[in-house]
Amino acid sequence: MSEKLQQLDYSTPSEYLLPLRIGVGWMWFDGGLRKLVLAPDKVNPSSSSFVLGKLVTFLPHAGFFQPFLKFVLENPAIGAPFLVVYSVLELVIGSLLVIGLFTRLAGFGSALMASSLAPAFWLGSTCEDEWQIGSLLLAGGVVLMLSAAGRKFGLDSLLFRKYGDRGLLNVPLLKHIKLW
Repeated sequence: MSEKLQQLDYSTPSEYLLPLRIGVGWMWFDGGLRKLVLAPDKVNPSSSSFVLGKLVTFLPHAGFFQPFLKFVLENPAIGAPFLVVYSVLELVIGSLLVIGLFTRLAGFGSALMASSLAPAFWLGSTCEDEWQIGSLLLAGGVVLMLSAAGRKFGLDSLLFRKYGDRGLLNVPLLKHIKLW
């Protein structure tokens, strides 16, 4: 191997991840904002705009998920609080990503939330691109979780300068999950 080839750096500067961090964060923030603030009827089970009402369109093709979807539709007392909590999490995860605070954990949260929505994305008949949005949120969350994208142009940079690289807990597996 030539010396020049060995000197090439194949890493991507973390500044390049800023648009991804803000884009993924804004998508989550906007999702929660639209449900909780701009159109609160979406989380009201007695409203015709209730978001969980969309589950009816998934039922014919739900396969394995059909019993769960029927249960949620038949028990709005369970679905409505879940939807509110989920919407609050969208606001929190989105805000953390936009400001670059606890970016790795927020990226992990983004990936988990996008994964949890996968059945709705794949079964959805309300929007042709739901699965594409979900796939990008999942991929973006994973990239942000692995890259520490908040250390440049984010509040994580302050934490990193003050405390260094910190794991979640000093336990063998959890110490590899970094906070920022």
